[in-house]
Amino acid sequence: MSQLDKRSPEVVLEPNPNYWNTARKPTVRIVFDNIISKADAIRSVESGDGKVDIVTQLTPAEARAFKGGSHAKLVVNDAKTVLVGLFNQNKPNSPWKDIALRRAMNMAIDRNAMLADAGGGHGKVIPALIQPGRFGYNASLTPYPHDAAKAKAAITAAKIPGNTIVIAADEGLKPLVDDIAKNLAAVGLTVKPNYEVEPGKDWDIKLTFGFDWTPAYPVGVLHREFLGKDGGSRAMPEDPQFDALYAKLLKTTDEKEQEKQVQAIEAYVHDQANLLFLYSPAVLFAVSNRVHFVPYDTFMLELAETRVN
Repeated sequence: MSQLDKRSPEVVLEPNPNYWNTARKPTVRIVFDNIISKADAIRSVESGDGKVDIVTQLTPAEARAFKGGSHAKLVVNDAKTVLVGLFNQNKPNSPWKDIALRRAMNMAIDRNAMLADAGGGHGKVIPALIQPGRFGYNASLTPYPHDAAKAKAAITAAKIPGNTIVIAADEGLKPLVDDIAKNLAAVGLTVKPNYEVEPGKDWDIKLTFGFDWTPAYPVGVLHREFLGKDGGSRAMPEDPQFDALYAKLLKTTDEKEQEKQVQAIEAYVHDQANLLFLYSPAVLFAVSNRVHFVPYDTFMLELAETRVN
């Protein structure tokens, strides 16, 4: 069991002089500081004082304010990440079981404007959960178009109680929630934000990140997590059709056929709109100029290729 509230002040990794691969033998001592605040860590990197060399997962606002100068740089990594909203179809009398309403909500969102504003321009708008060039990307799909007039007609017909919805999100996503609220105001909806760490069950949309840490198996860690019968983030009843598509994929060994089936699952997920598709955010790092940092596209912090100049 992991108890993150009882972490040690720091974790130190010493280089192993007996590492088997001489071409990749580690030579640098790595210290993970669990005490310093993120703001102080960023200032340390900016100043070049040598106390901190890498700060991970900057928010777009932190990246915008970052002043690297001659001491540091902002590293932007187009990792295999997604930012989506979960429609709460499990709440009593949930309106989100209506596919027309879910599609309308996706049309109410101006993704490009949100990426430029709340996302700081760091990332890309994608049709569903897989980025262009990645295994299983379906080039026949396009993001839901921003069509406020068409969205408003379907949303009005759904008769959402009080024309008000609750959006649960981490407080760091407040700029994005504000952008979504502006978009939804144009279609007649009022947004009530919930920034509680444990938002309870009475929310309508929950904003959440996902990332694909696999070499070529996005369905197993993204689609299944959000929509599968054993998915930890599923906020809807089980979907037998999705589960059948996933079961078929699990039995397929030919890689080309696997990719075709992943593309079919991506198309199904896009069509059903059980998620509010937002965009694929880049992962942002503040990095000292004395470090040659090579980020991995799996989102997770990997330092195997990183070197100290």
